[in-house]
Amino acid sequence: MVKDEKLEDRLLKLLRLVAPGTPLREGLENILRAKTGALIVVGDNPEVMELAEGGFAINADFTPAGLYELAKMDGAIILSEDCRKIIAANTQLIPDLIIPSSETGIRHRTAERVAKQCDAPVISISQRRGVITIYKGTLKYFLRDISVILAKANQAVQTLEKYRSVSDKVINELSTLELQEAVTLFDVARAIQR
Repeated sequence: MVKDEKLEDRLLKLLRLVAPGTPLREGLENILRAKTGALIVVGDNPEVMELAEGGFAINADFTPAGLYELAKMDGAIILSEDCRKIIAANTQLIPDLIIPSSETGIRHRTAERVAKQCDAPVISISQRRGVITIYKGTLKYFLRDISVILAKANQAVQTLEKYRSVSDKVINELSTLELQEAVTLFDVARAIQR
């Protein structure tokens, strides 16, 4: 159970990084809408930088538009751990080939291996499939499209509104019965059930 909690905490931390409304998520969505692929590493620790070869040192403040523009080039983009700086772009990542990967595409295979080797979040955006996959260690998570998330949230809110309406009706009926001194145990139980 402790392992599951740690896994859940790691997943939540990862999802906070790319949550809707964050600058990073905005940049990822821009890349996705443009049907451009990308490979993004979040973390510039020495272990990550040791795997990076070539490219350009950027060291500029992070902006969603900047991320989008840099994704037009081949190669990986390296962000600072707090996602406030774009460290490098157009870099080639060379992870250890001994690390197993279940992915078939080069971008996703590299992302999975780098994530396992460095335990840093690595985001891979598939140009053809239009899917954002995030890796960290052995964790792999597909980000859902924001429109799907909003539709589900809207559906949940509507369901809660229905429950609230029914609950309010039962409580009003119970109040009326109380004023008439005609409340039964069944009426109270029905109100509690709602």
